[in-house]
Amino acid sequence: MLSNREFRAMKPFLRWAGGKSKVVSRLIDFVPAKDAYDCYFEPFFGAGALFFRECPKRAVLSDLNGDLMNCYQQVALFPGKVWRHIRRHRLLDNRAYYLEVRSQRSSELSQLEQAARFIYLNKAAFNGIYRVNRLGDFNVPYGPSANGPVLPSKEVLFAASSLLVRSKLLVRDYRDVCGMARPGDFIYLDPPYPPTNGTSYFTHYTPSRFSWDDQKSVADTFRELDHKGCLVMMSNSDRKEIRGMFGKFHIHRLNVIRWIGSNGDRFGVYEVVVTNYDPGLMVSARKRR
Repeated sequence: MLSNREFRAMKPFLRWAGGKSKVVSRLIDFVPAKDAYDCYFEPFFGAGALFFRECPKRAVLSDLNGDLMNCYQQVALFPGKVWRHIRRHRLLDNRAYYLEVRSQRSSELSQLEQAARFIYLNKAAFNGIYRVNRLGDFNVPYGPSANGPVLPSKEVLFAASSLLVRSKLLVRDYRDVCGMARPGDFIYLDPPYPPTNGTSYFTHYTPSRFSWDDQKSVADTFRELDHKGCLVMMSNSDRKEIRGMFGKFHIHRLNVIRWIGSNGDRFGVYEVVVTNYDPGLMVSARKRR
């Protein structure tokens, strides 16, 4: 069993485009205190930075990416076996081996092998990008650091397992999962963002794509959860179209740094955090701890 201090130090063991590892220390200040909600929901789970920082007692975690959720399911149940598989990947790693593993079909592997393959590709791929084509094939080139991919340790996987094993892990559409929430539950929505420059989308996590109609559907779901009596928080790109969908709710602006391109360029952008509650009132208990 992990101590409270070890839980607070937990971080995602996967990299994910659009992940919240860089801003989670600020996002956590908008989350209600644990005694203010019953169950934690995160239906666009990705790398789960906020979940691992919050360490809720009960959670429902979901994503449409079946390979991603199988990875979490296997780590939850068999962290030692997953670690032994990824240790083998690390020993054999090179560009040719990566391309061989990338060409494998998930359907030809056991669920444990699929999970280890997913972690290895996530860490050995260029810039840690997870991208699939419309056929669902992973197509990111090889590109770890000079010292090779940094794969999670046995200790990291066992720590993640201790949290994931007490959560419900689903491959479901976010609307179905949000429909499971009850009054008093907390839901964190982190959908794929619309582009900030009008050209690029970080939406290639599944064979389908996330459109403006999908953004409007997220807004509808947010309002439905609010009407139901849930506590709802959403992260998104700071665009006037997004703000317009959530005008009556609390909108908070965050300045964040993004890294993009092979040369490591970085630039500042704005994101919004939308809540249907006043964070200053809901997180007061958290501040006192």
